[in-house]
Amino acid sequence: MMNLKIGNKRWHTVFLLTACYIILYMDRSCMSMAGPSMIKHYGWTATQFGLVSTAFFIGYACTQIPGGWLADRFGGGKIVMFGAIWWSVFVFITPFGATLGAMLLIRILMGWGEGVSLPAMGSIIAQWMPKKESGLAWGVSIMGVSIGIALAMPLSAWIINNWGWQMVFHSFAFLAPVWVFVWWKFGKDKPEDHPKITKAEIDYIKSDQVVMVDSSGAVVNLTSKDIFSTPSVWTGAISFFCTNYLFYLFMTWLPTYFVNGRGFSMGTSAIYSMMPYIVATVTYPLGGWLADQAAKKFGHNMGRKLIPLIGMLGAGILLVLGSQATNSVSAVALISASNGVLCLTMGGYYSMPLIFSPKNAGKITGLYATCATIGGITAPLITGIIVDAYGYNYALYVGAGMSILGAIILLTSQVRPIIPIAERIWNKRVQGLEEQDCKNKNLV
Repeated sequence: MMNLKIGNKRWHTVFLLTACYIILYMDRSCMSMAGPSMIKHYGWTATQFGLVSTAFFIGYACTQIPGGWLADRFGGGKIVMFGAIWWSVFVFITPFGATLGAMLLIRILMGWGEGVSLPAMGSIIAQWMPKKESGLAWGVSIMGVSIGIALAMPLSAWIINNWGWQMVFHSFAFLAPVWVFVWWKFGKDKPEDHPKITKAEIDYIKSDQVVMVDSSGAVVNLTSKDIFSTPSVWTGAISFFCTNYLFYLFMTWLPTYFVNGRGFSMGTSAIYSMMPYIVATVTYPLGGWLADQAAKKFGHNMGRKLIPLIGMLGAGILLVLGSQATNSVSAVALISASNGVLCLTMGGYYSMPLIFSPKNAGKITGLYATCATIGGITAPLITGIIVDAYGYNYALYVGAGMSILGAIILLTSQVRPIIPIAERIWNKRVQGLEEQDCKNKNLV
């Protein structure tokens, strides 16, 4: 990973993105930590608080594909900086949402800002990383997800106990602007824009960012129709929805499951609920590294899918075993392991858009992120309905089934460079002529 001879500016950029992810998830976690105090302050029902929580994901889903398109066109760093400032404003004003309607609007608008950021960071990684290191780069950057959630829990509790729930939003709102200043000072959209990068590192990066060219040697520019008419782009994204259904089931229901489904105290539940994210901090980068190694050995198509396939199947099986465990410690261990192997998949998934098209990685990542967010919208609601009707175990079975279904769908995806529609039509015509020629020869 680190090579002092060619330089490591690409990894400095990845660590800046990790910091952005940490802050993004700390700001996102404000609401869940402040939830009990806000319900009491505003007199909300549980349903009203659930609606406020869902409002964020509605806004978040709206801007991910546009965010990726803007990043591919204007540069990922500019879009992330704009998104960070935007969402920080709405984090800060959250305590001023005096009515339910105002709070819903604030959360939707905050979601807009965070929504553009993930695909924009995907565009940055596509510019900065050779394909053979893309899985690890994604794994290291999204390690910030679990770190952000783990940091937000104790910090928020300490702030609420000392200064009230409003101060959580007011203080966390200043984290992203600090990151924006650091990125403005040290971050660049492309390696060739960095003043201190070596030519050797630029050559190293570009040598493994092969672009598609036509018969004349000209670079092929894909249209949105070329991209979104490719079945494998969609099967990969739909499979990623299944993965994130289980991810968001863990994120939103695990503390409640440990209290109501397993009989733990609230304090014990809080400790146990952190365990899956401690495990994920290790498995995020590990899964990315394994995806890169598998791609070297088996090629990008099978290699990029192999770890996600193993992770989703493993997560489903471990969750079923955890739900059936009679010993509480065994249940926590198995469910933590389930989340851990689920997070092994992320580096492989997010490195796929770069294989489909490095130049359009932002908008493809935006599609993946949109499908993931739909998982965030549906999993909490469907889980609640199943818990009310059939109990916790059945809700966990559905989550496990979704994960295994995602693995089956991913098997149908072909992770290889996108071919333009015109070339697909031409290839079919040529193939048809060749088949007809063979038939004619056989007749003769």
